[in-house]
Amino acid sequence: MKMLSDLLMTALYTVFVQNLVLSSGLGMSEAIRVSTKPGTFGKFAVMISGFSVATSALCGVIDSVESVAALPYSLRAAVYAAVLAGVYIVTAAVMKFIFRASAKVLGTLGIAALNTLVLAVPHINNYAAYSFAGSIGSGLGAGIAFVLAAALISKGSQRIAENEDIPAVFKGTPAMFLYVAMLSLAFAGFTDTNIFS
Repeated sequence: MKMLSDLLMTALYTVFVQNLVLSSGLGMSEAIRVSTKPGTFGKFAVMISGFSVATSALCGVIDSVESVAALPYSLRAAVYAAVLAGVYIVTAAVMKFIFRASAKVLGTLGIAALNTLVLAVPHINNYAAYSFAGSIGSGLGAGIAFVLAAALISKGSQRIAENEDIPAVFKGTPAMFLYVAMLSLAFAGFTDTNIFS
């Protein structure tokens, strides 16, 4: 029961308090890109969630090994990147040879795997000293946070496109950047860090 509680609490914390997409900008470019393409939104969100959970779980197990935990930050980052690369290669091989996925799906899979959000989650788990269940919850929460950010950006872009009061010079990308900046400030307000120091 404690494992489930740790998993759920860490996932909720990652989604609503420590939303890595909106408070840190991790994976923001992909969230903006995916929010304009509703057809790929669901697949991409599932892929990011899957890679975040798998990488977090495997890196959580690796972090429990004392020799890895004693490594300097740069070497630990290389270990996390190798784990992510291994997860991607295995997933791509399964998708290509067993499920006969198209080149488009495999391309989307690569973009999801090499997202900064996915690679940042194991570092955050290590820094926060999450348990194994907490690491899985953090990975799941990162995927849900990505979905939440992309959904908010998608809704905001629709509203911006419909608004006739926005001056022509701010239409499109400038208005989107201002909107995303305001969303990010709102989520950064939930974190316990001082953004102006």
